[in-house]
Amino acid sequence: MKKTRKLISAAVALGALASFSVAEAGLITEWDQSHVVPRTPTNIADPGFIFDQYSYVEPGYLTDPVTGAVSAGGFMPSGWALYSGGSGGIYNPGGALVGAMTWKERDTQGPGLSIVNDDDITHENCIMSTGWNPDSTVVLDPYGNDITEMSDWWGIDKKQCSDPFQSSKRFKLVSYELDAPVDLTFNVQNNGANEVYRLLMKYGNQTGSRVTGFTMQLGFLDANGNFTEAGLADPVSFAPRSGVPYSYTVPSTSTILKQGELDALQAHGLFGAPDQHHTTYGYFNPYVRATFLMTAYKTHIVASDLSPVHTDLFGEWLPSNHLKGGLYFDADNIIYTDNILMANCTGNFDEEAGQSGIATGECNQACADNLGCDAPWVTYRQSVNITMNGDGTWNIPAVVGADVRQPVALTATELAAIKANPAWAPADIDDLANVNINAFVNIGDLPSGNFTLRLTPTFAASEATTEPGTTGPAEFFVTPATTTYPVTITAPSTVI
Repeated sequence: MKKTRKLISAAVALGALASFSVAEAGLITEWDQSHVVPRTPTNIADPGFIFDQYSYVEPGYLTDPVTGAVSAGGFMPSGWALYSGGSGGIYNPGGALVGAMTWKERDTQGPGLSIVNDDDITHENCIMSTGWNPDSTVVLDPYGNDITEMSDWWGIDKKQCSDPFQSSKRFKLVSYELDAPVDLTFNVQNNGANEVYRLLMKYGNQTGSRVTGFTMQLGFLDANGNFTEAGLADPVSFAPRSGVPYSYTVPSTSTILKQGELDALQAHGLFGAPDQHHTTYGYFNPYVRATFLMTAYKTHIVASDLSPVHTDLFGEWLPSNHLKGGLYFDADNIIYTDNILMANCTGNFDEEAGQSGIATGECNQACADNLGCDAPWVTYRQSVNITMNGDGTWNIPAVVGADVRQPVALTATELAAIKANPAWAPADIDDLANVNINAFVNIGDLPSGNFTLRLTPTFAASEATTEPGTTGPAEFFVTPATTTYPVTITAPSTVI
């Protein structure tokens, strides 16, 4: 069994997969991918060298499972190039593309979602990403220096619920259309017991519209693809960590539950104070985490009321194609770690123009010369002047809350220095379009042998907050392209 981090000698031969046991109980056995279609990944240097993403090979071998060819140049056995973006399109029963399961190829792999039964340390169950735990192995040379390479940990330990914090545990689901449900169906082995599964999930707004909330429902799809939310007597429910189902009629809210039991959280790097997992302060607000209010019943959860720390700055939840711009500093020159947000654009931002310096249809040459921003760049930090410490690390200026000092505009001299330093780059603040969802599902014996988790993004104009400086709360609103999908809730949704 693995430990959190395992020390091995560089001379030890690798390749044995960690043992994986299955409890004797009613279990989720697999994600039904009958409506999922693998798509061509992004950022591939050699598009002709693509493996079958679902055909895994023995750990430790970078070999095409179909042709036997040995991969090179960073290709991984699941089929995609290292650091490429993989995705599987999710279609509704009518054949419309409504969402996708996505991942970035490295320790996360296709198809992007896996079921863990009986975690190899905690013995819990979860629904999480697919791949390997990158933090499971440390290789030391004879002098005690860390010489770990990717081949040392790849294939040693499958991802588990108990893997370390920030080890890419969350599966990443995105919605493409407002009001269009995205369904994840899971097959269940009925063995006369109830099992509790933690949802480790990141949910993305790629609808092109602002979103005021979303619903999560548990239910069943019939042979024609019609969805029915589970009823009071059905043995499938949302629950807190204890596994005791939420009431069918009396709501439980995220405000009264512990963090990690029922949440929809924006990235801590943007909003929030230090806690047990984070040592730094959120860039836009160093005190308060941006969250949706989650109201839970036995068979559905309603997310609403995005925190004012977000809406007072940006209005309702932004879509991925209308993000705010940031200036990032790469402190470690490692492609798969997060860069540090140092400044933000106060107007419209065009990532392509900012990175290329060439005007686009949305950003003229003056805008492109200003790193893709058509307004001043400002910082919520003490400054953007980064200095190196004696040990080679960087001294990053602290965040200053807006209650202490309003953000300060960058000077021409500072912008010129940033442009001349390749460790800096303008980019979309991607995490503004994502929330981390924590929830638990209790599963019993199901006559159908499966259940469906349905997610639907929504926009309520009457409840929406307008972003300062914009025309209204519905800016970026995109009318659903195919049809309307009414969200039918079979239990009360009013907080009592």
